[in-house]
Amino acid sequence: MYGELIVGINMLFNYIILSFANKVGPIQASRGRLLLASFAGALPVVVFPTSAFVILLSFLGMTACAFGAASEKWRRSASMALIGGLFAGGALTAIPIRFGAVNETLWILAYASAAYVSLAYMRKKWLDIRTASQLADMRASSMLRIWGAEMEVEVFVDSGNACMEPLSGSPVHFVSFQAVERHIPEPLRQPLLDWNPAQTGSLAEFPDPYRKTMRLIRLMTVQGQSWALGFKFDQWMLDDGEMLQPGYIVLTQNDRRYPEGAAAILHRSAMESTNRERRTRHAV
Repeated sequence: MYGELIVGINMLFNYIILSFANKVGPIQASRGRLLLASFAGALPVVVFPTSAFVILLSFLGMTACAFGAASEKWRRSASMALIGGLFAGGALTAIPIRFGAVNETLWILAYASAAYVSLAYMRKKWLDIRTASQLADMRASSMLRIWGAEMEVEVFVDSGNACMEPLSGSPVHFVSFQAVERHIPEPLRQPLLDWNPAQTGSLAEFPDPYRKTMRLIRLMTVQGQSWALGFKFDQWMLDDGEMLQPGYIVLTQNDRRYPEGAAAILHRSAMESTNRERRTRHAV
């Protein structure tokens, strides 16, 4: 009975550590597979508790059972499991429990809870950092040329933005009205402010020189359908010198959904340019 209890305790802690690696690593395994791997890692350690070689083999076997034997992905997931184990072990040393002073079951539950909470906290911070890094990779400075003026705009590439101008199939980017307001020509400013997006209308109220480069673009949102004004830009260059393909911008008044610091949400086609920039930077 005592042996089964020790196996169960080891299995519990193995499962907590593998669950952490499963969340932050490149491979997501099923719960059943994690349980099987936890048992595979616990049994040899209980049978040969003093053998460092067996402990090493059990760790390698446990992580291979959980995440497969593909070298690169397994190595990354196993590294996460090792980091999680070291972090949880450090957290457990902070619990001042005397084994003889409390019920054995209680201190086991206390240790397991501490390991789970500490790894849950670490997982949250880890994912926050990874998300911030991914968002930073999708952001860039740029120079937008439109209406005969050039303006510097911080942009964010949104993989979910698939909006296209229907006639030409050109990509549509969304730009904060406040970011370009001072560059809007006076003849265009008042008709733009008076325009009602709830009505289809026409472009007749806009001056001829600008109307030729404008399009009505239908937007589909969770609130329903609406119309927006698309303005064809002359040129849009990212900070690495890459040019965006010809397209249109739609000005938006509500900037709450823009990532912090960004003044434009680019069409997902711009990801090709940012990915090319990252590949070049990594190659150097």
